[in-house]
Amino acid sequence: MSPASLDHMEQMRIEQSQPFVSQEEIREEEEGDEGEENSIERKIDLSAVAITSVKERRKPPLKEEEAKCAIKKAERKGLIAQSITNAVVIVLVTSCGMPIGYSAVLLPQLQSTNSTLPTDDEWASWIASVHSIATPIGAILAGPMMDNWGRRLTLQLSLIPVIFGWLSMSVWPNHFLLLIGRVLGGFSVGMGLGTSQVLIGEISEPTLRGFFMSTPGAAYALGILLVYALGSRLHWRLVACFGLVLPSIAAVALLFLPESPVWLVNKDRADDARKSLLWLRGGHQAKVNHELHMLIGHSKTERDKEEALKQETRDVTCAPVPRWWHIMTRPQVFKPFFILLTFCLLQILTGSYVAIFYGVTLIASASNTPSQEYDCLSIAVMTALVRFVVSIITSWCLLRHGRRRIGLISGVGTAMATSCLVAFLYYKSLPGVQPLPNTRDTKIIAGLIMVYVAMNTFGIFSLPCLMIGEVLPSNVRGSVSGVMHSLINLMIFTTTKLYPSVAAILGPIGVFTAFTIVSLITTVYIYLFLPETKNRPLTQIEEYFAEGKNYLWQNRDKELTRRKADTIKL
Repeated sequence: MSPASLDHMEQMRIEQSQPFVSQEEIREEEEGDEGEENSIERKIDLSAVAITSVKERRKPPLKEEEAKCAIKKAERKGLIAQSITNAVVIVLVTSCGMPIGYSAVLLPQLQSTNSTLPTDDEWASWIASVHSIATPIGAILAGPMMDNWGRRLTLQLSLIPVIFGWLSMSVWPNHFLLLIGRVLGGFSVGMGLGTSQVLIGEISEPTLRGFFMSTPGAAYALGILLVYALGSRLHWRLVACFGLVLPSIAAVALLFLPESPVWLVNKDRADDARKSLLWLRGGHQAKVNHELHMLIGHSKTERDKEEALKQETRDVTCAPVPRWWHIMTRPQVFKPFFILLTFCLLQILTGSYVAIFYGVTLIASASNTPSQEYDCLSIAVMTALVRFVVSIITSWCLLRHGRRRIGLISGVGTAMATSCLVAFLYYKSLPGVQPLPNTRDTKIIAGLIMVYVAMNTFGIFSLPCLMIGEVLPSNVRGSVSGVMHSLINLMIFTTTKLYPSVAAILGPIGVFTAFTIVSLITTVYIYLFLPETKNRPLTQIEEYFAEGKNYLWQNRDKELTRRKADTIKL
């Protein structure tokens, strides 16, 4: 055989030894390879989808983000609404502070040698003191007016007397009309101060209530400072003309503010209360519904108690008297009433108002220098400025710290300042001690007195009026706060009237020693009795006092006071 034939036979033998693969099998194999590649690609795609879905699950849904944005927007609007209301009240209280300081501007000009209305000491004493006599009358009348006519209307009515008072003093200058103007101003201050605290307490959220309720103290000091600054440059009649500006602005602004939702609920005006709350809470529906539900439930409970009380006193002769007695003997009324009234008495005895009315005399007697050598108005301006600045600091601190802590710091600080002053005066009185130059003595004494005023203002002076609007029950808050403010003003009038006689007996060292002792007593009293009201709803504060054993703060029902403020978090 030829070599070519042999090669052909070998090729055929090799092909026969290999397994036969059909075209269909080849095609299926190719399709299988493509399917495997497709399955791998599908797995990769599914993995990518899974990863994407996990990421999307981690992101909040669009509706949830929109809801959170809406809540934040409502909270901002609510803060603005409450701030606007508070700003109007600040203008009103500033106008109340101006009549307080006006006598310090008026009397020196009336008794000067070139006065257009010569005034003797008898007329001067009446012009200075008649304001304090009228203030308790306005305070006690404001109570039932608040409860029956509303907080906003009472504030509007309180501005009418002060406007006519400034007019009478600026347009028709004679002694009788000066007295009338001072009486009207005092009456207006009595009506306005207590009512403003109640209104702010009822429109504010618990977290902001302490800050907002402390601002009237700063506004009060600002009014005194403002009238001092005007009086240092202007004639007393022109100062009276400027006194018309702030109450006129407040009267117009009050027309656009809502009424207290607490008062509206107590008067069965739930729809109006909802409208008021919607504006004050920035349209936050859930928060408004929750707060309104709490107010209505609390009002119903109080109304049931009132009905039971009426049933008990129906057959009693002279029913209004025992009914009032029954109201005052309820624990949620008499406990906060006496706790705060005692606190106010201690506040006055620490010298809070003596420093306002007798600042120059205090410095003069302590430094043994005639008061005629001082620029009385400059010292008065300095005292008012210190009180104003510290009141602003107190407002900021109340956003972050509780009432008790601020009160304790103030009590200890006041006692330390007065004890340092007593030590300095005692050292000066020792035999053989080389006296400092008179001006240096005066500066040291004036500086220590300013520290005393600052520490006293920080808590002891600021807290009582603030807490009156927090701790009293809503259904009698107006009436009882009016009684309290009236009693407080009577105590202020009595102590300031008696101070010159007491100071003549005790002397400067004795006076400031008494202030030190009372400041320490006040500190202990705050520690034992004063409740912590920061971030607590007004209904919860009332519930705290309704409990039988909650007299001393140390023996309180801790389970009750541990509860957080009733706020809704969505």
